[in-house]
Amino acid sequence: MRALVTGGTGFVGGALVDELLRRNYQVRVLARGTSRTAALEARGVEIARGDILESASIERALDGCDVLFHAAAIYELWAPDPDLMIRTEIAGTINVLEAAWRLRTPKVVYTSTAVAVGERKGEVGNEETPHRGYFLSVYEKAKFDAELAAKEFLRKGMDLRIVKPAGVMGAGDLKPTGKGVVNMLNGKFPMLFDGTLTGVDVRDVALVHALAAEQGQRGRDYIAAGWIISTREWLGTACRVAGRRLPVFGPAVLAKVFAAGCEVYARAMKTEPLLSLETYKLLTHGFRVDGSRAARELGVEYRGLDECMMSAIGWYRAQGLIG
Repeated sequence: MRALVTGGTGFVGGALVDELLRRNYQVRVLARGTSRTAALEARGVEIARGDILESASIERALDGCDVLFHAAAIYELWAPDPDLMIRTEIAGTINVLEAAWRLRTPKVVYTSTAVAVGERKGEVGNEETPHRGYFLSVYEKAKFDAELAAKEFLRKGMDLRIVKPAGVMGAGDLKPTGKGVVNMLNGKFPMLFDGTLTGVDVRDVALVHALAAEQGQRGRDYIAAGWIISTREWLGTACRVAGRRLPVFGPAVLAKVFAAGCEVYARAMKTEPLLSLETYKLLTHGFRVDGSRAARELGVEYRGLDECMMSAIGWYRAQGLIG
């Protein structure tokens, strides 16, 4: 079976490529001209140069494929250029799915995000939870709207399944959760604050994608989520695995002031903030979602937090990102 993966040079997409190769798929990756692809090519992955914002390149890449995994996205909780994020998530998704529709691709798996579930504060969301009606980040709004656009193709008759990963962690993670762990272990935060998030190992996210294509139902959403944890448990586990002392926790209001200052500095220095206000809002609101449907219907057995964090910390050390 031949699969096209968009975003295959990224964190989640790269793990998905690994899983598909293990399952003996012929894998093709849509990659921009500037993307590093030598490691993928060495493993027999076919590279199709293009961009999800260029429709013709998508059709060339998708030609002859039995299944499309659309995992390309900008995942950041800090948007100095909101228009680029919105265009990538929404226009990019429409372009990819329009190409799949024109070519009559037999199966499509779209990577959304569990952040777009939009559960209310204190609630545990699932695939049927109505959105709260307001958004905590540009990313949440962009992915919510992109998912609505994707479901229009479902109504037209596309065989579409949607995977909604929670906070993805593990080896290779340099997205918001991974950056937070690395910065914390390197002593860059003056204090931490209490919050709640839902995490999942990137290898399990990749497995949910593959099983959604192979065993999932047309039109079905699958949240990939292993554990609901406090920031104390999440970062405390990282410290224990890394052999570090957990930093002190303080009032959340001070963290909000710190995040605002970080954003001012980031804009002035044209860098990214150590802590963004969107990250602060997500953690203090709480991000709680239930991944049991994927476990029940697809047979996924989620790895635990300790196993996930050992994989991540080992990778950070190997890359020289922490001591």
